[in-house]
Amino acid sequence: MTPRRPVLHLALLLGVALSCGAAAPAAAPGQNGLSTPDYRIETSETHWNFNTGDFTMPHRVRFFRPGTDAVGDKANGNSKQGTATLIGSVVVHDSGNATEAGDAAYKGSGPATLICDKLEIDSKQKLYTATGNVHFSQGARTGTADHAVLNRANGLLHLDGNVHLSENGSTLSADSVDYNLNTKDADVHGNPAAMTQPANRPAPPPSAPPSQKPKPKPKPSPTRKP
Repeated sequence: MTPRRPVLHLALLLGVALSCGAAAPAAAPGQNGLSTPDYRIETSETHWNFNTGDFTMPHRVRFFRPGTDAVGDKANGNSKQGTATLIGSVVVHDSGNATEAGDAAYKGSGPATLICDKLEIDSKQKLYTATGNVHFSQGARTGTADHAVLNRANGLLHLDGNVHLSENGSTLSADSVDYNLNTKDADVHGNPAAMTQPANRPAPPPSAPPSQKPKPKPKPSPTRKP
């Protein structure tokens, strides 16, 4: 089953949100978190091991990079391995201008918000995983799922668990959706998968021209007898 274009566009935009809301600490910790030339993570307390690269942030964290900011209840990861995980009430805001370098598909999509329970980032493998109550919104477009994985290395987006996408009255419900951001191909799986589109209102019949009464024939003028 191949979804129609609006639903495919929604899957692409959900991939945008996962990609733009992700980067991993890779530098020595700053005074109140971790900071690099490309992004920073702010929090009130950071535990970081210089030898292993492991770090934990037990309190509320805020993540920033150009065009994107995210918050979570806490975070952990490894700066040497390029991994980070935001946990608890994760909210990612994307301005629509934060893009992966050189990827035109990610430009000019407009502001978007991604909400989930946990966001895992593997910057070296370019894997971004959102888990638990995943919700994406961008204008009239929304998407929900239990789990979403974006592989930026091969351009594949996988959504599974109560997948529901909608845009301007078009909806798609399925068990899982696999979408290729490069080829725009989608595989939809469900038992059953269901798609709806807004009903097309029938055009009103053309109005009939106003009826015209036939003009009365002129009466012949009476002839005079000589």
